[in-house]
Amino acid sequence: MVLWTLCEVVSGRRLLLKLATRGISIGKWNGLGGKIEKGESPEESAVREVKEESGIVPSGIERWGRIDFYRGSRARKFGDAYLFVVDKFSGVPSSGEEGEVRWFQYEKIPYERMWDDDKYWLPLLLLGYRFSMEFVYDARMEKVNEVRLTHIAKGRPPGH
Repeated sequence: MVLWTLCEVVSGRRLLLKLATRGISIGKWNGLGGKIEKGESPEESAVREVKEESGIVPSGIERWGRIDFYRGSRARKFGDAYLFVVDKFSGVPSSGEEGEVRWFQYEKIPYERMWDDDKYWLPLLLLGYRFSMEFVYDARMEKVNEVRLTHIAKGRPPGH
């Protein structure tokens, strides 16, 4: 099982996404993040990944929720993602060796080129909901077969 972070960087009504050039997300637009390294807290990992993947330095990071992933069935846990939001940062995002970074208006988020689960939880995040969710993917990790919302609470939308 893998533990990783996923950090959504927002500015106004724009979301920063990365087109992955390597790893499990290759060819997909995704939030910034990656595996938590030994001795790192989820927060430390999220800050490091945002810096490495975009060049910006977060000055405020909020833990937003958690997403658990299963492959094929609930008997095969794939990993857990700690979900964060950054809406305060310094610097200008720039693409690097891990992929192109680009701002997307909320209305133009490329869900069709993202992980299948993103269409379920990302709209909730952008509306200000904090949550924990579980997704059971098919054996090839292409299509979500089951969605379970285990916690939800309304808060302020990120970036406001």
